[in-house]
Amino acid sequence: MQRTGCERLKIIYTRGNRTETLASIATLRKILGRFVGHRVFYEVSSRNKRGHEFFSTKNTFVVSSIDVVNRDYLTITIFDAHNSAHSIEILNPSALRIYDETMGKGFAVSFLSESSGDVESRCYLRDEGDESEGLREKHDLEKITLPQLFEYLEEITLVKPVVSPRAE
Repeated sequence: MQRTGCERLKIIYTRGNRTETLASIATLRKILGRFVGHRVFYEVSSRNKRGHEFFSTKNTFVVSSIDVVNRDYLTITIFDAHNSAHSIEILNPSALRIYDETMGKGFAVSFLSESSGDVESRCYLRDEGDESEGLREKHDLEKITLPQLFEYLEEITLVKPVVSPRAE
């Protein structure tokens, strides 16, 4: 019988220094569900095992949902809440490293995939916090046009002269 991705995915917990095999898709969904509705920093990289990096890309976004499918191999797709054309797809990872098991305190995971030729690919995800109102306002400010920004700056920096009554 051929093993699918779920049965061979190793979970490595940095706290407690233990390793176990993934029990079920539901367990993986629960682990990754901690990112839904949160701003996430990610880095996707690939490198030679001797340390020479082939590529690396980094970004932040708010996670709208995470889809986990295990057919012929394990596929994890993470969707961006503010850009439907942006997602991360992780195919057939060999290990999942969990960097912190404490809710809300720097929770991070990385998926590791190895292929022939001593090439290792890694997808690192770090929770940057809940998508609060302050973050939404910051995101909205990033969307304004340059002329709108200049108008706003002009309004807040315009000094109106103060007229004082003359002493008679």
